[in-house]
Amino acid sequence: KDVRQLRLDFRNILKIDNVWVFTGLTKLQLDNNIIEKIEGLDTLVNLKWLDLSFNNIEKISGLECLTKLEDLSLYHNRLREVQNLDRLSRLQVFSIGANCLTDLKTLVYLRQFEGLQTLNLSGNPFCQDPRYKRFVVAHLPGLRYLDFRLVTEDEKTEALKEYKEDIDI
Repeated sequence: KDVRQLRLDFRNILKIDNVWVFTGLTKLQLDNNIIEKIEGLDTLVNLKWLDLSFNNIEKISGLECLTKLEDLSLYHNRLREVQNLDRLSRLQVFSIGANCLTDLKTLVYLRQFEGLQTLNLSGNPFCQDPRYKRFVVAHLPGLRYLDFRLVTEDEKTEALKEYKEDIDI
């Protein structure tokens, strides 16, 4: 119960198991493994920081109980959709770059996270779309950083002009 941080990176972990006893965890690092499914995290209700980057995860699930989560990295997995994050109302930093996201419109889902300030989407197929950055900035006006770069006021203004018909302000 006293353990606050746990680092389990580069361990060839296939399945998240036996972490349920660490109910006091605030930081869990499970990057660079071979995890295919997000599971076994239900008791980690104090978690604020979770790194599941560089795994083989195909679907976002199993995060419903992590309502204190502020920083989530799912970078470089096999995700095709942004979903099942509804309970993560405190999310401020989200990294989901280098996945298989193809439809920009799926990002509108992220509008519900009013505290989201930092978002990494780089390396997804939709990043090749010339409208990509303006679309994201327009639909997520609270963003301060997108793909490791500061979002300027000029960029916000231009993006909102272009997408004013799509957005309820």
